Amino acid sequence: MDHSPTIATDAGRTHGVSARLPGSRTMTVRDALLALGSAAALHFAFPLTSFWWLAPFALAGLTVAWCRFTPRRAALAGYASGLVFFVLGFSWFGETAGALVGWAAPVLDLGPAAAESLAFAFAAWIASQAARRCDVRLVPLAVAAAFALGEQLRSVTALGVPLEQLGLTMIDSPLRPLAAFAGGFGLTFATALLGASLGWWLLDRGDTRRARTAIALWLGVALCTALAWFAWPARHYATPTRRVAAVQGGIAQSVKRSDAGLALALKRYTTMTTALRGQHLSLVLWPETVITTDLLREPVLRARFARLADSLGATLYAGGFWDDGVRLENTLVIFDPRVNPSDLTALYVKEQLVPFAEYLPGPAWLTRLPYADQIGRFRPGTNAQESYNGATALICWESLFGDIAHARLRDDPSLFLIATDDAWFGTTEGPYEHAEAATLRAVETGRWVLRAGATGISGIVAPDGTWTHRTALNAMTTVIGEVGTPAPGPFARIGPAPFGFAFALLVVLPFALALLRPRPSTGSG
Repeated sequence: MDHSPTIATDAGRTHGVSARLPGSRTMTVRDALLALGSAAALHFAFPLTSFWWLAPFALAGLTVAWCRFTPRRAALAGYASGLVFFVLGFSWFGETAGALVGWAAPVLDLGPAAAESLAFAFAAWIASQAARRCDVRLVPLAVAAAFALGEQLRSVTALGVPLEQLGLTMIDSPLRPLAAFAGGFGLTFATALLGASLGWWLLDRGDTRRARTAIALWLGVALCTALAWFAWPARHYATPTRRVAAVQGGIAQSVKRSDAGLALALKRYTTMTTALRGQHLSLVLWPETVITTDLLREPVLRARFARLADSLGATLYAGGFWDDGVRLENTLVIFDPRVNPSDLTALYVKEQLVPFAEYLPGPAWLTRLPYADQIGRFRPGTNAQESYNGATALICWESLFGDIAHARLRDDPSLFLIATDDAWFGTTEGPYEHAEAATLRAVETGRWVLRAGATGISGIVAPDGTWTHRTALNAMTTVIGEVGTPAPGPFARIGPAPFGFAFALLVVLPFALALLRPRPSTGSG
């Protein structure tokens, strides 16, 4: 007798995947391989390959495998799928830092992957439960919402890891206009909806309801994208007139950390910035921590940078350290010659630090663990004023958080400044994925973005996500261009939080409707 699980009935008819749920070990192994292979395929939707079009098909494979498994096995398969996806996606974490921790280098990749994989386990468990309990037409909705919700939950708070988000890579797809209305997590939901509906139909291609559902959802996503494009304010952004620059010194991380690194950075950045005289700039941005000394205790250096800004007639943002003896902070030191031609005018302090890299969260005894001394001792800062003269800064990691960028809109800035040190990650996918975040933030907020990377990628991004200027990696170069007024869409007003609640509701709703559905009569008549 076959005791394998079956799919719950819908109006007296099985959902049709029960035939795909035999208790055979061969099928279980095949489904597991499908899940793992689909997770690996999903990785190729991201840089360096950037085959974004693979994402819906990889998600279809995950949906097929997860729905075939029982809920418990689906959760395990989902977790294993997540490990494959995130281990591949986080492989660049140790590009430079791995050399600092010796034998513990794999932890840089495996540790975060083990935590983030819980989001896949959650989506897989929901997929399996929905396949057995929900209306056949609502299963793709539950699966897509669970995937988007898991991604959003793992991408917030101080310990969040907002990398490998589908929205990051799909911002370079034709779905881009949707981000102005639903943000990056909306892009994830739309992509997951395409994949889940396709996978659900593939489980029973003879079911006309599944076919109609898949067709309706694919057409619906296409229609919503078209409508978003027509209604997108950023399609008609005003001609930019404010002239700005970003300086990319091109100093490798190994050189920056050497004894000669500070002298080289001072010479290179001041020389490259001095060459900008006569460009009629309003603002010049240097990358994150290019000045590797405590600027609080360097009044001579501060005066030098103030004179440099005065000679340009522009506000200068210089990345460096600020240590008051209690807190070591990652800062952008602001020199505005109109306010103070001889010293700094203001500070922007990084508020969201990289856990287990810039600081060690948790109890003090963790500092006694092997290689804990290689972790930074920065402290998160607070800023009484996060925007200055119409520009708001994000330092590196902060630019990956959509909720942080949205919160900055309360000051109504016209320009986002992203200062980053991606030299840590060489020519891996890291700098490219991080640059995608600048594209996504521009579209979500409808603002211009000026980005300065120590070794790239630097550039200027328009409110529609177009890079009007963009540098190559490891080049010593300067970006000079214009930025303009905002062209925000609805997402700039709504923000990401309501979408998280909407995803949660869409996960619960199909199950609630299933509970309310009348059960078919089992009488013998």
